[in-house]
Amino acid sequence: MEWIEPMEPILRPDAVSGHQWVHQVKWDGVRILCQVEDGKLRLFTRNRRERTGFYPELEEVAWLLQAKSAWLDGEMVVFDKNQKPSFYHALVRERLGDPARVPLYLRQNPARYIVFDIMALDGKDLRDHPLRQRKAILEERLAPGRNVAVTQDFPDGEALLALMVQKGWEGIVSKQAESPYVGGKRHRYWYKTKLQRKLLSVVCGLSMKGGVPASLLLGIRPGNEWVYIGKASLGLTQEHFRLLKENMGFLAAETPPFPMAAGAKDIVWFRPVLTCWVSFLEWTNDGSLRHPRILGFSTSSPDEADGTEYVE
Repeated sequence: MEWIEPMEPILRPDAVSGHQWVHQVKWDGVRILCQVEDGKLRLFTRNRRERTGFYPELEEVAWLLQAKSAWLDGEMVVFDKNQKPSFYHALVRERLGDPARVPLYLRQNPARYIVFDIMALDGKDLRDHPLRQRKAILEERLAPGRNVAVTQDFPDGEALLALMVQKGWEGIVSKQAESPYVGGKRHRYWYKTKLQRKLLSVVCGLSMKGGVPASLLLGIRPGNEWVYIGKASLGLTQEHFRLLKENMGFLAAETPPFPMAAGAKDIVWFRPVLTCWVSFLEWTNDGSLRHPRILGFSTSSPDEADGTEYVE
């Protein structure tokens, strides 16, 4: 079967209610479509980039699946030391450049494949089947494994969302139980509800525009090296800029603490000593914060800016 365009949930601010809906954990990972053909596995991102060989621990799908061929949809998830899904760690796996580093990544950031849909089975297209039926087929044909699991359905979206708040996870996806599998967002069957997240970051630079401060360049250090996570201007006040100006001599540095793309200009670099809290909606695929907002400066140590996320 040819390429199947993945179905995308539509963002909404609250959980859908009603008996016709089922609700699932929104796993904070990388969307992966899996094609199984005669015992061989191929993995693809939602943009059709092949990732076969990136995740050898997921090869068990081929023998856990009771079928000659199938298309599966799910999320590649990497858990942190607190057993919380970490998009940053998943992104490290997704950005594999040197195949020789796979064994190292297997030890440091082992991946799990959380499967939530099946679109084809043994040459039969299942996309017109209702979700409830597709999910039953998936649970019947795919056995759980060490690194593979089928996501659980919950009847109460608000209760599941409250649990996500308690656990500090990303949010939920609500799906109409009788819905077909429709590529893209041309539907009203799948919705996602995300919690507002925040983390402690370090101010690593100040972007200037016409000689006037415009935004902060932010970084975290989840390991031994600083990582750039994007710019933020929303939430900044004149008081913030006044404090930065007063301490410019103490903060200024000649070079950034992390590699920057060529062409970066009009930036005053800082030593990574000043921390701030920043809220955001989600991570982008290039490892930046989406819709970041500065909540305020912090007295916390830069050592605490390790990428740990909190929900509000």
